[in-house]
Amino acid sequence: MRTPTPRVLLLVLSLCLSGVLHAAAQCRDPWINDIYQQVYNRRPVGQGEAGECNIHLYNNGTWGSRDELLGYIKQVQQSGLRVGVAPLGSNMVMAVAQGNQIFAVSVLDASGNLVASGGGNLVASGGGNLVASGGGNLVASGGGNLTGLSSNTPGFAFGSNYGTLAAGQRRVPTSGKGALVVR
Repeated sequence: MRTPTPRVLLLVLSLCLSGVLHAAAQCRDPWINDIYQQVYNRRPVGQGEAGECNIHLYNNGTWGSRDELLGYIKQVQQSGLRVGVAPLGSNMVMAVAQGNQIFAVSVLDASGNLVASGGGNLVASGGGNLVASGGGNLVASGGGNLTGLSSNTPGFAFGSNYGTLAAGQRRVPTSGKGALVVR
């Protein structure tokens, strides 16, 4: 099996963030697939629990009906947040951007659980490559059309829109009571 080159992986992440490329696989929650197809006439960016498929983007994974989930999906889409995903071995890199500016990046496992967060854990010295254990490279030097990914790019975790933040953390609302906690 061939390993994709850094440029190919950068292109995949760029296309996912631009909304041009969508994973053929399904979200774990079928309502998310259905709503994106019916309302936006496209598949969600991601698969399983990564990207727009991650239930924690929508009221931190809690809703009581399909209509309630529809409202949370609309909130995320109206917020201006863009998420992109790229495979990294058995994990997924999930980048969060506003415009072309990546402001947080984390590695999630197949269940959507945090594996590593922040550019310091993902970007090799000099910002030339995105590296996880096992040596898979994601971003070639230069970063293409996306900016902001470096060893200083903060990580994120899914959290609540309420509560106390540690020093240096900030909250980016997603929908309902959910938020990304950027560190």
